[in-house]
Amino acid sequence: MDVRLLIFLLFDLILLLPETASAETGAPPTLQKVSGSVESLSSTWQAAVTDQPVKQALRIGVGRAQLQSAGGQVLASSGSALRIYQNEPDFQTGKFYLTGQVSFFSQKAHLSAAGQVRVDVTAPTRRVAVIAGKARISVGSKLYTLGAGQQYDFGTQKITAFAERDAWYRSQFSGEGEAVIEAATGPVSIQDAPAPNASAAPVKRPVKLGEKLNVGQQLLTGASAWAEIGFTGGGYLRLQPQSALSVLSIDQIVDRTGRTKRQVVLKLLRGSAWNVVAKRQGGYEITTPIITTAVRGTVFRVDDSGLVKVFDGQVELPSSAGLLLLRGQQRTAAGEVQPLVTDAADAANLALDTQRSGPIQLDLSLAPSLLDLALVVRSQPENRLSVQVAGRDLPMIGDAEGNFKLQGGDRLQGRLPEGRYDVTIRAERGGRQKTISRVLLIDRTPPLLLGVQSSRAGRLIRLSGQIQDVSGTVVLSAQVGGRSYARTLRLPQQADFDWTLPLPTPGAAVTLQARDTAGNLRRVEFSAGAAGEGGVGYAAP
Repeated sequence: MDVRLLIFLLFDLILLLPETASAETGAPPTLQKVSGSVESLSSTWQAAVTDQPVKQALRIGVGRAQLQSAGGQVLASSGSALRIYQNEPDFQTGKFYLTGQVSFFSQKAHLSAAGQVRVDVTAPTRRVAVIAGKARISVGSKLYTLGAGQQYDFGTQKITAFAERDAWYRSQFSGEGEAVIEAATGPVSIQDAPAPNASAAPVKRPVKLGEKLNVGQQLLTGASAWAEIGFTGGGYLRLQPQSALSVLSIDQIVDRTGRTKRQVVLKLLRGSAWNVVAKRQGGYEITTPIITTAVRGTVFRVDDSGLVKVFDGQVELPSSAGLLLLRGQQRTAAGEVQPLVTDAADAANLALDTQRSGPIQLDLSLAPSLLDLALVVRSQPENRLSVQVAGRDLPMIGDAEGNFKLQGGDRLQGRLPEGRYDVTIRAERGGRQKTISRVLLIDRTPPLLLGVQSSRAGRLIRLSGQIQDVSGTVVLSAQVGGRSYARTLRLPQQADFDWTLPLPTPGAAVTLQARDTAGNLRRVEFSAGAAGEGGVGYAAP
């Protein structure tokens, strides 16, 4: 007998062993290890318990689950779900990695594998791929056999070549990552995930900069609007106008070298997304109703029509038999690979990328003293600004011109007491920040006019006294017989004043007033005295 034929027959026999063992023992797989959020179904969904058989179903939120079958293991990723059918796992949705000898169901097919196999059921990608060893697939009356480096598409029932470019299973789950709203312009909102069995429509509300986009929530943009999401570990997505996106999972992972990275899985529900993926920071996958993209360090655009444009790096399309797009290429909505053709939207996003990577502008014009905390700061409109004062962080809102003011009527609730405060303004964008600090004086008390004296000598009037104020500058002004005079005094060096002014007519009305830099005003009114007389003496307040 031919040796190769003998080996092939022996392998088929090996593939049958797990099925035979399962049928004889009737034992469902056992939950061996869990990380993060994992639930099992009995009468209700409950937190999964290890070392227990999975009898009905298992679902993973953000985390991982490892199952032990008769001859092998199954590792399920975040966002995955399986049920138990005939004591074997039936993979419903998500990503799975199998080692050893495992029999299972998925997409109305029965499969037996020996070696290392991955199963992806994340629409539109529905495939099984053999990394090492072999697998047998039974679909109705048809039987397929896969070898290492081959994959089977459940939808088309075609076998194509496979190359592993996203080995998520080689890392360890270490926690949940974050997707944070870093910038937005125009009408942008977040829609919460609908509650189970809820009849009311999901709640939709305006987005807040710095807000975390949770798993299951949708980010929505209106006409002429866009929003940027920054991810744990670096990189960002810019959701284009009239688009919708949801986060399926963001895992913090540790690779074999001990380096912390992240695994991002997103779903573009409609519209278009511009993606800038940080290099060497982990996997990044975004699916649309038409296509799935998987990348590690690149700049690309994906539309709900299936259009994919690569501006830097490489983009794999697992839903298109692992097609690899290179820099300067695009996949059209019809599925054709062509040279990259840019449009106005691409040019706008490239310009925004350049602006995002440029220096952060932050300008503050602040008076030496104020009645209340009322600030106007200039920065790029897409930046996120906040003010730290009196132990509190206060958000600022900006307009399209980049003018930012404090929220809530520009003031702290209850007003700041008088005094000096250290004020720090912080601008953030894309994981970078810039700060400026100033000392602010809150002053609501008018200057004090003490020991004011006036005397007349012919056609002159002499005014003297002392000014006290917490600010360093006071404008002293006088009106004598309808004529106005003013001088600026620097305190405390010029606190004592002695001022001789023209007197138009004897007995003319005199008004003396002092205004500080916060605008507080103190006023004294009297008539010029007779010649050689002491005039008036006045002490304020």
